[in-house]
Amino acid sequence: MTKRENLLHLASENKEILLIRQIDAQSFELKPLGKYLIEAELITPDELDTALKTQKLSGEQLGKILAMHGFVKQQTIEYFMSNVVLPERCKILKNQSYSDNGKRNYLSVVESTSSTKPEDAIAALQSSHKLKVYLSANKTLKFLLGVVLCFALVSLFANYNVYYLPDFPGRDTFRLLFDLNSEENIPTIYSGGALLFCSILLEIIFQAQKLAKKKDFWSWRGLSIVFAGLSLDELIGFHERLTAPLQSTFNTSGFLYYAWVIVGAIFVLGFLLVFGKFVATLPSKTRRLFFIAGTIYVAGAIATELVGGYYEYYYTQSSMVYAFITTIEEVLEMVGIIIFIYALLSYINCNMKGIDIGVHINNCRKQNQWT
Repeated sequence: MTKRENLLHLASENKEILLIRQIDAQSFELKPLGKYLIEAELITPDELDTALKTQKLSGEQLGKILAMHGFVKQQTIEYFMSNVVLPERCKILKNQSYSDNGKRNYLSVVESTSSTKPEDAIAALQSSHKLKVYLSANKTLKFLLGVVLCFALVSLFANYNVYYLPDFPGRDTFRLLFDLNSEENIPTIYSGGALLFCSILLEIIFQAQKLAKKKDFWSWRGLSIVFAGLSLDELIGFHERLTAPLQSTFNTSGFLYYAWVIVGAIFVLGFLLVFGKFVATLPSKTRRLFFIAGTIYVAGAIATELVGGYYEYYYTQSSMVYAFITTIEEVLEMVGIIIFIYALLSYINCNMKGIDIGVHINNCRKQNQWT
């Protein structure tokens, strides 16, 4: 072989080596999630650009931002990560190895002979354990209504024992624990917890709407603060403590015997003035459910409270009739809150595509390196 032929052979060989390295470098490049979704025609390049701009500002994971904007469902992203992205990356990282073959360095791909399923490889790769608790609006509604019904029946039974049955061990304690008209007991804890749950749902909606740069997103934060305050008031009974000073100041009687309802009525009017316009802009179903929930809650908290105050002022607090009145009052309040929870969950389901309400316990450090 002549010198010229040797030079041509070496040049051809070097060109081949460079081509192999270029191809292999591309083969072992880990594609970002957005590229997978574009190739699958699930999102457009413009939508990806919007999400990337939001990511620069918020620092959130790309998949979460895409779901928040409603470009793709969270379930779709999870499916892609579990069944496409992670298996491919796992295979690339397993197969990537270098070896020295004399004067030529080239990439040697060792194909995996494992028969492990992709799901098992992902589990081993992520080494994470997930506990997912998803909420269904309909199931939550039915469950909470069942809880309230049980509270009402148990409360009436506890009062019946006191007024109609002979004394027996634990009778008064049982009533204190489950009487709907008593404070600092199991029904009170439930009511405070339900109001706090509303506050949490409202905060979740606020965060999602803020990220999506929707109009009036601060109103959701305002509602969240209001319901957090209502939860605290329910647990400590602050409004009840207003009755005595207001009674002595205004000398109230009859329907206004529980004088705190004056402050309650002012609060309701103020609430409508502040949030009425915002509620009017909500989708028709949500607006209708908000109205129903608010009407039922106010009917219990103020209207029925007026009747209870009237009965106590002219008759007595220690009777089964009064127990029925207070039971109706508390049940109306609880039902109003349940309908409001249903409205919030339905709003999230219908108007915030890709948002799942749940508890995810992950090994975030290992998961984040793949997203």
